[in-house]
Amino acid sequence: MSFLDDWKEWSSAKKAVSIIAVCCIGLLVIGVIGGMVSPDKNTSTTTNTNENNNNSNNGNTDSAQVYKEGTYKVGSDIPAGEYKFTQTSSFGGYVERSSDSSMEFDSIISNEATSEEGSTVYVTVLEGEYLKIQGGELTPA
Repeated sequence: MSFLDDWKEWSSAKKAVSIIAVCCIGLLVIGVIGGMVSPDKNTSTTTNTNENNNNSNNGNTDSAQVYKEGTYKVGSDIPAGEYKFTQTSSFGGYVERSSDSSMEFDSIISNEATSEEGSTVYVTVLEGEYLKIQGGELTPA
């Protein structure tokens, strides 16, 4: 008996569930392949939020730096230390510490996800690690 003969005997509900399952698996595969093909944002843009520049912090500008969404190398793009992540997106936030720039599962040291806009998480990073920020911004703690 072939697959087509089996298919003809299936109920409409079983056929519908099968078609939906195949479509979901197909979308998942496309998403995974698309994620591997498209490059990560690898930016290290910083902005100074101290707009009046009155230097009330005695020349220490680290407290005014805001690190936006992207991937940073600790020690060259961002100093080692403790940071506060604040979710700015309504779709969720994510912070990941990795041992190398591959950002693959095996290189993850720690990660944290947030689900509400305004949620905060503290993260301490060491020199040589990589830090990935999604859906929020980072400021020195």
